[in-house]
Amino acid sequence: MIGLNAFVPGRDEVYQAFDLISSWPDYCQSPLLSCPGLANELGIGKVWIKDESKRFGLGGVKALGAPYGLKRQLLKRGIEPGSPQCRDYTAIAATDGNHGLATAWAATKFNCPAKIYVGSDVDPARMRRIRDNGAELVYVDGTYDDAVLAASDAAIASNVLLITDTDYSGDLDVTRDIMAGYAVLGVECARQLRAQNETLDSIFLQCGVGGMAAGCAIGMWHETGQKPVVCSVEPETAACVKTSIERGTLTRVPGKLLTRMVGLSCGCPSLSAFEILQDVCIGNIVINDAIAKRVQDQMTLGVRNDPPLDTWDTGISGIAGLWHVAQNPELRDRFALTSQSRVLVINSEGAIPDQYLQPNV
Repeated sequence: MIGLNAFVPGRDEVYQAFDLISSWPDYCQSPLLSCPGLANELGIGKVWIKDESKRFGLGGVKALGAPYGLKRQLLKRGIEPGSPQCRDYTAIAATDGNHGLATAWAATKFNCPAKIYVGSDVDPARMRRIRDNGAELVYVDGTYDDAVLAASDAAIASNVLLITDTDYSGDLDVTRDIMAGYAVLGVECARQLRAQNETLDSIFLQCGVGGMAAGCAIGMWHETGQKPVVCSVEPETAACVKTSIERGTLTRVPGKLLTRMVGLSCGCPSLSAFEILQDVCIGNIVINDAIAKRVQDQMTLGVRNDPPLDTWDTGISGIAGLWHVAQNPELRDRFALTSQSRVLVINSEGAIPDQYLQPNV
């Protein structure tokens, strides 16, 4: 079934992650929203939005990955998460925003200090929110990819736990665990669709380094026994997954990677995620900031009597990719979208709380 490299989570690991995460007291399955107004607007049969805007109170899918990854790192060292011994270990991560927030939240939950490495262009509101969750910020003069390397260099010390969903070499067990955490998203989707007696034709998934998208895909694959049909969505300024898949090898794209879809501002995919995505993707979409902003504005108001969606600049990306394809006749043909198509998208984050948008916070 899924015959990829040794650092892609297998079936047992996916369900171990599902069982543990679903046992947490604050766990609640995120809703799968049927959106007939959006489907009608786009001229397709059905659209479902998996809405991560309230996940664990953080408003983002990354809360599935980092907490599970950190807990596994502690347990592998024989340390009970939340115990006094955890104070001796510092969790370190690099972020464009959401992964760092989830790591900071998890570190507080498990009684660890946290240091989060950020590049030059991380949104100040996101950084304020990370600090408010107890983490120290370490500023790196460069891109997200430079922050990843800086965090990795800092993790050499024996009392440091690197909690990264980005692995360029394919040999980090923590990245594997984090992807297993993301796979919970796919397992939930598959079970929710089955409960409605519904099936999918395709999934439009936003990609930064690809970990969330790949995790969602393998979760659905394990749960249904069928390889999902995935269309990746990226900003045109940071399309590292598309470039890597087209070239057949992990490829770093140049430039500052600037985009309003800040969580996707990544120059190189994670290797294990890339190997999954090149297997499941039938196509790779790039969109510009104007499309993402226009779709975000419309979705937050509600489309054709659908309820307003609580979404933000990265969370909207997969929906915006579907919108872009559906409204372009050439792309509709290329991606086989018809009036009968049944499509899943992920709202991967909700809006940042208002207090973090104020410069004086």
